[in-house]
Amino acid sequence: MAQAWDLIGDIHGFADDLVQLLEKMGYELHDGMYRHPNRRVFFLGDFIDGGEQNRRVLDIVRPMVESGDALAIMGNHEYNAICYHTQDPGNPNEYLRAHSPKNLGQHDKTLAEFKDDDVALQDMIAWFSTLPLFVELDGLRAVHACWDEVSIEWLRTRLGDRAVMTESFLVESCDKPNEAHAAVEAVLKGLEFELPDGITFEDKYGQPRSEARLRWWLDDAAALDEMVIGPPALHASTAGYAADRSQLIGYAAQSSPVFFGHYWLTGEPALQQANVACLDYSVARGGRLVAYRWDGEQALDDSKFVW
Repeated sequence: MAQAWDLIGDIHGFADDLVQLLEKMGYELHDGMYRHPNRRVFFLGDFIDGGEQNRRVLDIVRPMVESGDALAIMGNHEYNAICYHTQDPGNPNEYLRAHSPKNLGQHDKTLAEFKDDDVALQDMIAWFSTLPLFVELDGLRAVHACWDEVSIEWLRTRLGDRAVMTESFLVESCDKPNEAHAAVEAVLKGLEFELPDGITFEDKYGQPRSEARLRWWLDDAAALDEMVIGPPALHASTAGYAADRSQLIGYAAQSSPVFFGHYWLTGEPALQQANVACLDYSVARGGRLVAYRWDGEQALDDSKFVW
């Protein structure tokens, strides 16, 4: 019998919501840690940057992972934090992620909680560095943003099945014109494509964008607005344009179920396909913290979402 997993999407510093969700699913505190008698949690990354309970989220999640009561993968916010706090070996006066106003604005709530506690901050970064970029178990796949087979296999070749970055690989991944950067971007941030000339939109940080996130799991689409993931204004502006099917990679119906977060969905949680489930429903913007209760089924079921 397959291990019973409760997969949880992006938490973004909302510890109260995490506690409520765990307790709703029957997890109870034992010796200061949340446990279930016959289930385990699988966290899909993005623990920080959004709410004001980032340290508390980590105080809940990390002991569960370290005790074996949970698994966790890296999200793009953990990756960004590692890069933000890692000096560039080629330029010791700079960091792998620039300390620009934009990047600081995305990370400032987490930094505020570690003010004057650099030891704890560095310990957090060290723990983030142990998280794999993806996990494949018997009958189950988990990645933060996109299960791109080409990128996954390339990362396996470089990092092994555990897919944990080394320090040298981290530095390499921050150098844009190479395969390491492209592979990490794909699995942690998803696939994007250039919009037709004249179409732009503002992302969740108010930044103008001319590239849109892609519903990568599709293998066909009738129109461009069916392919994009983003705010209503993006869907409105792409309506009526022909689909660019060459951008879609698809996810085969016979493949193991894949779970991911990242995409700031809204509304009632629902499957993307019978074996594809996004669990990010925008808790950091007044939405829901969502889990899927997986019991080994290969055809997923909308009734097994919990929030």
